[in-house]
Amino acid sequence: MIKKASFLALVSCAVFSASCYAGQYAQALGDCVYNNLSREDKNVMTQWAFVTLGKTDAAKQIAVIPESKIKQVNTEAKKRLTRLITQACAKEAANVALHESKNGLQEAAAQLGVRLAKEQLKGKTDEALANLLNPGTANVLRGAEVLKGFFKKPQ
Repeated sequence: MIKKASFLALVSCAVFSASCYAGQYAQALGDCVYNNLSREDKNVMTQWAFVTLGKTDAAKQIAVIPESKIKQVNTEAKKRLTRLITQACAKEAANVALHESKNGLQEAAAQLGVRLAKEQLKGKTDEALANLLNPGTANVLRGAEVLKGFFKKPQ
């Protein structure tokens, strides 16, 4: 039964190869754009990710970004992203258009936003988590790390 299911999956992949590799072109485009960002591009694209998240209901409960600022950031981000997609990442953008036209650009943009956010958060998460967790929880987590080796079988 498992062999039949594996065979069916393999045949399905061969017949419908685009669905088996969904996202690979968006991933490549997101990687290309990220890898070709200058320092200033990263600043603008990080601002773009921020104002985009700022439009969510959860973010609006904390702060409202003025529409004029959103427009300014989006205009600058569009200019920079267009340059990257038509120059440094033209091949990757063409592959997205050919193979993942339905939502490939959205996936690539989301991936870019996540990578930019991870970069910005790197080094800041220890402090943020320390402020987020109560001292008892933080101590339990540290204790668990210490005890992890205690339960290993000796070799």
